[in-house]
Amino acid sequence: MQKLITFILISISIVSNGQDTLNSKSKRKFDRLLIGANISPDYCNRVLSTSNEGTVYSDLIKATDNRETYKLGYTAGINICYNISKKVGLEIGVQYSNKGFSTKKLTLTYGDAIDPRFGFVYDTIEPNTATNTSPLKYLTFVDNYIYLDIPVRAIFNFGKKKIRFTTSIGVTTNILFNATTTSVAEYENGETKRTTHDQPYEYKTLGISPTFSIGADYKISNKFKLTAEPTIRYGLLNIINAPITANLWSAGFNVGCYYALN
Repeated sequence: MQKLITFILISISIVSNGQDTLNSKSKRKFDRLLIGANISPDYCNRVLSTSNEGTVYSDLIKATDNRETYKLGYTAGINICYNISKKVGLEIGVQYSNKGFSTKKLTLTYGDAIDPRFGFVYDTIEPNTATNTSPLKYLTFVDNYIYLDIPVRAIFNFGKKKIRFTTSIGVTTNILFNATTTSVAEYENGETKRTTHDQPYEYKTLGISPTFSIGADYKISNKFKLTAEPTIRYGLLNIINAPITANLWSAGFNVGCYYALN
C-alpha cells in the first residue's frame, strides 16, 4: 500500500509540473467522438485476506506475503470516447489484460520436490544426469491471470490548450479467460528452465475493478491526440471462494493514441 501511495504522489507531481507549459500552447478545437488504442505496462500483485482471523490462515497469509512480490503485466485494447462537453467525456473499451503476481526466488535443495505454495510435486532435475549436470539454485513461480476487460469511465479535462491535465474514474468488468502458473528453475551453471501449466483451481469468471487515473493529453494535429495516464485498478471481488481469498490489483502507466471521428 505504501508503494501505491508513493506511485500516486509521484504521478501528481509530474502532471502538476507539466501544467506550466499549458499557457504557451494554442487553443484546441472541440472533438465530440474519438476512437483510440492504448497499452499499459503494469505493476501487478494481489492482496490476501481471510474471515478466520487469529487462526492458522492468518499465519499462512503472513508467510505467503513474505515470499511473494509483484510481476510485470500489461493491459492493451481499443476505446471509444464521447465528449459530453469540453470538460467531461465518457469512454468504453475492450481490453486484453495480463494480471497476477510472482514469488521471490526460492532456494531449494534436491529432493525438495513439493511446490511450497500448492503442494503438488515439482519436476526437479537431479544433478549429474544426462539432461542436466548442475544442481538447482533458485525456483520462482509466476501466476498469470488472463482477462478480457470492459472498462467504462468518466474523463475530466482541465485546460483549453494543446496540452491538458486529465483525470478519470470508472469501473472495469473483468472476464477471466485463463489462469496459469509458470515455474522458472535456475541452475548453478546458469541454465534456466521454464514450465507453464494450468492452475488446478476454480476461479471466479467475473470480477469488478474500480479504476482511477491522472495524466495529460497532447493534441498533435486536428485529428490525433496522445495520452499518458498513471492508472490504478483494484479488484473489488475476490478471485476464488476459499478460506484464504485474493484480490488482484495493478498500477500502470497507460499511454494511448486517439483519432477524432467528427
